Amino acid sequence: MKTEKITWGLVLIFVGSIILLQNLEVIDFNWHVIFRFWPVVLILIGANLLFSRGDGAAAAVVSLVLTIAVLGFITHQGITTKEEEAYNWSEDEGHHGREDRSKVFTEPYNDTIARAVLNISGGAMQYVLKDSTGNLFEADVSGNAANYTMFRTSQDSVETLSFKMKGDSDWNLNNRKNNKAVIKLNANPVWDINVEMGAGSTKFDLRPFKVNSVHIEGGAASFQLKLGQPVQTTNVFVETGVSKIEIALPESAACKINIESGLSTSDFKGFEKQVDGSFTTKNFADAPKSIVLNLEGGLSKFKVIRYPD
Repeated sequence: MKTEKITWGLVLIFVGSIILLQNLEVIDFNWHVIFRFWPVVLILIGANLLFSRGDGAAAAVVSLVLTIAVLGFITHQGITTKEEEAYNWSEDEGHHGREDRSKVFTEPYNDTIARAVLNISGGAMQYVLKDSTGNLFEADVSGNAANYTMFRTSQDSVETLSFKMKGDSDWNLNNRKNNKAVIKLNANPVWDINVEMGAGSTKFDLRPFKVNSVHIEGGAASFQLKLGQPVQTTNVFVETGVSKIEIALPESAACKINIESGLSTSDFKGFEKQVDGSFTTKNFADAPKSIVLNLEGGLSKFKVIRYPD
């Protein structure tokens, strides 16, 4: 039996499963345990090299049992070890840690602004948007990934804001929950909101705002989006890889869902499936205003709920 291939297959399945479950916020895994328990990994590699030389079934069974035991031990330690007890690079000579910091961004508003575009780009962050402000835009960024830039351009009565992270990795999973951007928008303009991120989460309550469109692109992230009544036709585009997406809509709002996915799952209660594969509410055909959701994902979980309005 070629135990080496089976062993490394188990290791790859383990790593992929942990990353997937963490990005879906099912578990909170502390990756620093790998550094603390690296001798266990060496033992695993050495034992498999030793047992793989034997052709007996007993050697193969012992090797596989040892692999499963070590991966189980690392999983238990990674889930139960508190992040505060994890290895801190900033305390080690020869390494330079990153301290938590905070920064506030503001952009002024004037009443000539009829439309606004907000582009958000970054990773390993929690983005929260729910409150309005007298300014056009406000963001309070905290954590060790607070290295953001803001660019603003104006054309006619449209303001475009680009709020982007500089030079940080999207895969900084352990620090994600410490990194947070609380965003506020002015409620007067009609907004187009575009979000592009690798790993992280968003929680947007857009009920106070006039929303023309929302475009979300994510690799492995969690997105929560709550919409109010549509201005005319509100278009939502979601393109994800491995993500969890929950969208909440007013119960009385007319809505259509177009979905294209590979191995994704979906939950669309209160919608009727049409012959073209789309899902609609009963009042969609005759409604002058509506919300259109365009969902695309490789291995994602889509859920659309309707709340009383």
